[in-house]
Parts: sequence; structure tokens; C-alpha cells
Amino acid sequence: MSDRGNVLVLFCDQLRRDIVGWNGGPVRTPNLDAFAQEAVVFDRACTPTAICSPARASLLTGLYAHGHHMYNNSTPRYSYCQHLRPYLVTLHDWAADAGCQTAYFGKWHVGPAEDLYASSFEVTHRDYGVTEPLLSSSHWHPTRALGEVVDPVGRTGGMLDIPMEEFPDVIAARMTRRFLRERDSQRPFLAFCGFPGPHSPWLPPREFGIRYRPEDIPIWPNRHDRFEGKPLNQRKLRLNQAHRDGLVNASEDDDVLRKLLACCFSYVELIDLMVGEVIEELKEAGLYDDTTIIFTADHGDMAGSHGFASKGSYMYDEIYRIPMIVKPAGAFEPRRVDAPVHLMDASATCLHTLSGEAPEEMGGQELHGRSLLPLAAGDDQWPRQWHYAQYHGDWYGHYSARMVTDGRWKLVWNLSDRCELYDLEADPHELTNRFYDDDVPEVRQRCFEVLISEAERLGDAHPRLFVPEVEQKLEAAGDGPLQI
Repeated sequence: MSDRGNVLVLFCDQLRRDIVGWNGGPVRTPNLDAFAQEAVVFDRACTPTAICSPARASLLTGLYAHGHHMYNNSTPRYSYCQHLRPYLVTLHDWAADAGCQTAYFGKWHVGPAEDLYASSFEVTHRDYGVTEPLLSSSHWHPTRALGEVVDPVGRTGGMLDIPMEEFPDVIAARMTRRFLRERDSQRPFLAFCGFPGPHSPWLPPREFGIRYRPEDIPIWPNRHDRFEGKPLNQRKLRLNQAHRDGLVNASEDDDVLRKLLACCFSYVELIDLMVGEVIEELKEAGLYDDTTIIFTADHGDMAGSHGFASKGSYMYDEIYRIPMIVKPAGAFEPRRVDAPVHLMDASATCLHTLSGEAPEEMGGQELHGRSLLPLAAGDDQWPRQWHYAQYHGDWYGHYSARMVTDGRWKLVWNLSDRCELYDLEADPHELTNRFYDDDVPEVRQRCFEVLISEAERLGDAHPRLFVPEVEQKLEAAGDGPLQI
């Protein structure tokens, strides 16, 4: 493996890891499948939080949300924080100071678009002539603002009647290709291709079309979760969504979901095509072997699982597990790795590639992740056995939660609601909450201990409010008088 190289991050928005081809999913992803065969696939990758702006800020800073303070989406009128703190060091700040050429194309959503243009990124899509409405957008989602919706499905599906070259994900990929052709060949580069998809609305261009038959798409096994013994918040959110969707009955709802998923799967297939174009550009430019390529997503998508769309104040695997493929610069052996990794490890990997050394900090800022390059090289000395994640709220409700999982058991601590414990081996679809079962006290206690120790290690003070005895007393009291 070479001492240093270039970095290209192919960053999707809201991509479920279980739908893509290389993970055995139903979507045809030939380019990503081929890339996975040439790279290192991290099977247990997770996001630090399943909300766009906080996760994206974590990738750029190498910090959990309690470290960078962008707790929820950077959206006017309800967000805690619309801009990254000015004192924070980002990957592109560090890379620019180190003499690298930096570039960003596509969806930003770490503050308004103006924050991207005012940042230390040397080249952005504004420099390549992107026009309105994308110029002033931080989101870049394909919406009715770009063209007429053909054959609409519900509120989020259908096709956009625009040419392929005007579709946001295509624009992001082709601007990335242009950068690879026109880059400063005397400097290493750090470049991001931010695909806005497959975040809904699922509106691939009419020219690309809907490539899946709804009747061939099976319904998720946990589609009709009854939420027995689960947090009240989830029950309310499900009823709220059913009300907004005008749900008549479960059968009709499933038919609509299949049609929507046909649109979603087609959108993912289009992104796969664009990934293939960008990787081919790297190869034609002679940059492929000298570039660390990271393909990942900020988080997943419920897409109908547990009856939910998008994401929200719950910590199910559909939104917390993410796809992650890393092809290091230099020589290595392709493999699949089962170690628990997360987005801040991708941050450290970028720094490792650009500097030639495994980092522990960035510009004096301690990192919450570790470089993945040693794992990619076959080193099995990975100190982390559990994944720790956070939720701080969004328009789905300002609702505080923490989660730990070792891949077998998952504990979710909800500050203002019932807690959750899932046996992912016996119950992979997370339908049965075991937290209050009398036959798993040792498992529950072990998870408690890990959650508290990880919070202390990372400097997350909020779980000091987590008292296991309190959770037990609340459950014992039920709706009756509380015994102090």
C-alpha cells in the first residue's frame, strides 16, 4: 500500500445497505458489484446518527454530533444549528492547508449552499456553471421544481420529464468527472461526489425510466409492526404517517409501497450507472491505483419497514447500518471485513491517505474514528467491538436517544420513553422488544455498561441521565402511581 495518495468520496444520501446487489439485495448494481470485488467491503458499517446534516458533519469533522454541535438538519425555522461552528476543523480545511486540491459536487446539506461556496473547497459545482434552482440549493433532490412529474405514485414516486443530463445525480457525477480531467496534476486531491439520491422523492428521469415491476417486489417482513411493548413515540409516528398518507387498509398500502419501491430501486440503479462512469474516468486518467475511493452513505432509509418512510426518532438497522466500500490507494487484497466501523473512520481514512500516517487528531481536534487502512491491509487488531450511535431530534420530534450494538444485541436508551433491547440473531427484523424481559438481565446489564463507558470515553455527557433502576421502576409502575 502506498504511503499517500488522492481521495475520492462517493457519498449517497439515504441508501439502504440491504437493497444493493453486492449485499444480496434486489437492485441491479453491476458497477458497484464490480467495484466491491476490487475493494474492501465493510459489512458492519454504521452511521453515528441517522439524520442527514449531523451525519454529513460527522464525516467532514470526524466527530460525533455532540462534538460538532450540528444536532439535527440544518434547515431554517426548526434546526438547532444551521451552520457548522466556525472553530471546527474539517477535512477540506486540513487538506487545503496541506496543499491538496479540494472539490465538492452535488448535495451539501451541512448548512446552506452559501456555506459550501464560502468554505475551503477550491472547486465546487458553482465553478462549473451549475444554474438555478440547484445553485442555491443545499439539497439537490429531484423535485417538481426541475420538471413535470410523469406517472406519479403517492407523494414521492414517479418520473421527472427532464433529460438525463439535467438530472441532479447525473450533474454531480459528470462534474466530478470533469474535475478529474482538469485537476491540478501536481497536487493530490480530496474530492466529494455527493449524490442527492436515493433520498426521496424517488423521481428518476423519464429517459431512464422505471426498471422494476411492482408485483415482483416483496414486502418487508417487518412492514406491519404492531409496536407491542415499544416506545409510545413510535406508535404515534406510525399513526401520524398513516393519517398523512390517507391509509385505507394494509393491502392497498402495500400495493402503493411496491410501486414506490420500483421508483426507488430504479433511482439506485441510475446512481450505480453514474458510479461506473466516475470510476471509469479515474481509470482512464491513470488515477485509479493512486486514489483511495470511499463509497458510502450518510444513513439508510426505512422505505416502508416498520411502516415508516424515510427516517426518524427510532434506531432500527434499516437506517443505522450503511453501505461502505473502500478501495485504498496502492496495493492490497480485496476482502470483506466484519469489524464495527462508522463514518468517522472514513474521515480518518481520508487523512491517512493524504498524510501517509494514521491520525489521532485533525488540526488539534481529537478524532472519534480510526483509519480503516490497517483493516484493509489485513490487520485484525481492531479495538472496537461495539457501535455507539446518537439521536438528538429533528422535525420528527426533538427526542433524545442513544444506542449500542455488538451485532448480536442492540440496546436503545430513549430518555423520555420506553427503552429497547433486540436480539438481532433471533429477531433480525427488530419486532420484539426484550428490554423488560426477566430472562435477559445479564445481557441488559452488559449493554448498560457498554453504553455508559462509550459515552464517557467519547465525552458525551447526556447518558449521565441513564439510570437502569429508573427504567425498571417505570415499567413496574405502568400507568399506576409512581413509587419513589
